[in-house]
Amino acid sequence: MRILTGLIAGAAAGIVAGILMAPEKGPKTRKRIAKDSEKMRQDFEKTLNKNLDILIDSVSKNVGRKKKKKSIFNF
Repeated sequence: MRILTGLIAGAAAGIVAGILMAPEKGPKTRKRIAKDSEKMRQDFEKTLNKNLDILIDSVSKNVGRKKKKKSIFNF
């Protein structure tokens, strides 16, 4: 979780730094901000979905193991 938070914070800091140093006028900068923020949202969504899939697989495997262990002691 810390890694994901760090990645988001780093991306946000990079975008802010880029905006502050932008040599472009307002409308171009706003378009770029919209484009960059959409890309960041898509990347975040992809990373979140990937990690959720890993978590769900892990939980499913562990639940299956516990059911097998319980079934050994059921008479």
